[in-house]
Amino acid sequence: MYGFKKIINIPPFFCSRTNLIIKQFKLTRDRNYVWGMKKSGKKLRNKKNTFKNFPITYLEDGFIHSFVSQKTKIPLSICHDKNGIYYDYKSKSDLFCLIKQKLSDKQILRSKKIISLWRKFGISKYNYSNFLLPPDKPYILLIDQSRGDLSISYGGASLSTFQRMFYFARKKWPNLLIVIKIHPDVISKRKKGCINENFYSNKNVKVISQSGQINNLLESCTALCVVTSQVGFEGLIYNKEVHVFGNPFYSGLGLTIDHSPSKKKIKKKSASLEELVFSTLVKYQSYIDPRNKKNCEVEKIIEYIHHMRKINNFFPNIIYALNLTPWKARQIRRFTKELSGIKIKSFRKYRENMKNVLVWGKITNSYKKSLNTDTCISVEDGFIRSVGLGGDLYRPMSLLFDKKGIHYDFSHTNDLEELLQTRIIKEEELRRSKELIKTIKIKKISKYNLTYDRNLFLKNNFPNKKIVLVLGQVETDKSIIYGVPDNTIEKTNYSLVSQVRKDYPNSYIIYKPHPDLEKGLRSKGSEEHLIKNIADLIAYQTSIQDLFEISDKVAVFTSLGGFEALLRGLTVICYGLPFYSGWGLTEDKFIDESIKKRRTRKLSLEELVFIAVVEYPNYFSLKNDCNTEIEDIIEEIDLYRNDKKNIEQIIFRYWGALKDFFKRRWNFDEKTK
Repeated sequence: MYGFKKIINIPPFFCSRTNLIIKQFKLTRDRNYVWGMKKSGKKLRNKKNTFKNFPITYLEDGFIHSFVSQKTKIPLSICHDKNGIYYDYKSKSDLFCLIKQKLSDKQILRSKKIISLWRKFGISKYNYSNFLLPPDKPYILLIDQSRGDLSISYGGASLSTFQRMFYFARKKWPNLLIVIKIHPDVISKRKKGCINENFYSNKNVKVISQSGQINNLLESCTALCVVTSQVGFEGLIYNKEVHVFGNPFYSGLGLTIDHSPSKKKIKKKSASLEELVFSTLVKYQSYIDPRNKKNCEVEKIIEYIHHMRKINNFFPNIIYALNLTPWKARQIRRFTKELSGIKIKSFRKYRENMKNVLVWGKITNSYKKSLNTDTCISVEDGFIRSVGLGGDLYRPMSLLFDKKGIHYDFSHTNDLEELLQTRIIKEEELRRSKELIKTIKIKKISKYNLTYDRNLFLKNNFPNKKIVLVLGQVETDKSIIYGVPDNTIEKTNYSLVSQVRKDYPNSYIIYKPHPDLEKGLRSKGSEEHLIKNIADLIAYQTSIQDLFEISDKVAVFTSLGGFEALLRGLTVICYGLPFYSGWGLTEDKFIDESIKKRRTRKLSLEELVFIAVVEYPNYFSLKNDCNTEIEDIIEEIDLYRNDKKNIEQIIFRYWGALKDFFKRRWNFDEKTK
């Protein structure tokens, strides 16, 4: 019987929410689980009352549930309690015992930091991308709840309690505005509220029925009135005067003004805010980071919500994606599907009413000027993209979204350049960057993470000369067209190798062709075959990481390989103006005057890496199907190294090469079109 139950619990559509949570949060299987005080667990609770040794655990959604408003199958946090549940004030909930425990100095400091993070990043139970604006005059905030909420009845309250709360507020603060905040479930019409709607029309009453983050309302109110809502706990975090009319877990501790008439009040020992916060958010709950499905601490969840809100607020609500292939449109939808209220609509051409557009890569200046838009977002592959080439249609694990331009067009500023010029990096961010550089080097991470069977190069196989590695690119690539200043050097791989030979005549020059050229995904330049007459060695089918290990210098136009070489401590010579040049880390052969004026800052390698690899890109986990961080992507890369191509990849195998052929045939000039 147990084996059968195990089998039917494997497919998600057969799993109950409780079983999914037990599995995801790695809870022990030797106990019986009930969902709070719901009727579904009544038999098990009765059994516990009859048999004292009957193992039972009460589950409930945690105090930080999700980024979006609606309940999710797997919340960000859960409460698991062996002796009751926190909203039943007559129970012997573990939380009540935890609150009584004294904290160490280290725990008090951590609790204070959590309070600071909560306020700084605007955290609540349900987390929205938008923040509700408070009234422009003094007000008292009343929190409504959804009718039938078990925390009301098990908190010693009823519908009449809400009426009493309203009359109290009106009498105590007759000259102040009374703001009633409707519960999210009531806004969505799933449930009814508890505060009588007849009160809505009273003088000096304002009802907020919009969805959004409540933190600004809490921060600005004169006082807060609640029955048993968690918002009362959040009000304490904002050091507000909190009036409580039920018996929630945070009442009776000397932190709230309690108005409950219950004759069976449970006497509690007084507690500090730090003790309450630490017991509630650290000791009593378990958390799962949705980016990697690992158990984590509350600080990581706060960071996740801040990260998701930042991504969400970057995008307008409605975006018109122009002239995307179906494959590229799917990739962009993957990266935005978790976001709240964002809709992407695909069109071939621009229309007058399109105020927010999205395009892939660089668009011409004349075309951009013709767009009468509020926002134009350019999209490109990220710097740690995939395991496999984009030309082979391997799905990207990172994309770059830029509202000001695109990182490889030096003629105009872009979001990345402005971050590099202005973003101040904190100490903990520098430490994170150092660890990231170390991991990238150890795991040999690059943009495409290709593997080759060719034997490794050894330093002693070469003459006693300085080795300069020249990295080739696809000559029709926009990063060369827009990244190499005109009238400096011909924009071909042959010209690059020739110039390197001229500048470093006594060096041993190795030329590495671009992987797209080696695999026939893009067409070669007309002089590509002549490079063998100049270079000492052409490194076909060779890992760029192996070449870094034997090289002294790396020469590039704008190749991302130059950035990867900087991470390995190599000298990088730029014959173009990539995003990583002009900051004091590279030897720049043809520096542009406009770049000198815009890139005035001297960056450390750690600052460059944090901004370019952590801050600027968006990452998406193929394993967990969600937005994530760079560290999780690096951990995931090994899973895909042996992936085989699908039918779509096989069909489009030669699309890039054909496109390049017709560009050359018709003398297509992308820059002036």
